[in-house]
Amino acid sequence: MSNSRAALIEAAFEEFSTNGYEATTVAGIAERAGVTTGALYAHFAGKLDLLLATVGLAPVEDIVRSAQEVASLPWSEASKQIIQSMSQRPDRRMLLLLDVIVLARRDPHVAQILRRGLESYLRAMTRANEEAVALGLIDPALATDDLARMMALLTMGKVVFGALDEAPPPEPAFARLADLLLQSSGADEDGDQPAALARVRARAAAAERARRALHDGIVDAVHEGHSLRRVGTAAGLSHERVRQVLREEDRQHS
Repeated sequence: MSNSRAALIEAAFEEFSTNGYEATTVAGIAERAGVTTGALYAHFAGKLDLLLATVGLAPVEDIVRSAQEVASLPWSEASKQIIQSMSQRPDRRMLLLLDVIVLARRDPHVAQILRRGLESYLRAMTRANEEAVALGLIDPALATDDLARMMALLTMGKVVFGALDEAPPPEPAFARLADLLLQSSGADEDGDQPAALARVRARAAAAERARRALHDGIVDAVHEGHSLRRVGTAAGLSHERVRQVLREEDRQHS
């Protein structure tokens, strides 16, 4: 990227962030960048072109490469990075995406550009998810393309929260969401592990978490005064099995 082009994108970013798209002018961007309007038009078709360049979604290969890098890490570190990425507040550049969406509502050309960008992003995220599955990093609860769309929805929701200066959920909530969506075993092992075995381990870990959650729910329901028979019916267990669960929980906490 040439210095003048980079300077124009940075100047446009500051102008759009400060004044909003409608109030920003080509002349103001050129002045902030220290170039003439003619020089600006040598690089960009106009203000809209600059806005799209400023927002700029990550290239497809960058997304896939980033997923591969995360997948090469021990799960404890990979999990930390995934959760931080999910819970991170959107930056000022990402918030400009809202301006593009507003424009797309009334300009079919902008809508087409934005749609192509979203489709490219979803394809990249699907590929990244498939790489993570193949490497044994995750065994997602959703199909890889559905997971990509879920993560895109989460990202867009974060943009809206950020624009309204609303606090996002705490990091432990994102950790739980990642746990449910990605279904990793959360274990680190030395050496390479075949993806098939990693998936088995992940599913066993998910089953254990579900078992623990069920037992916790049984204990809570009984403590609220519900009969063993009613709790058993809700859990799909006999009331004798419910009684056994309660005894096991008592032993663990005694």
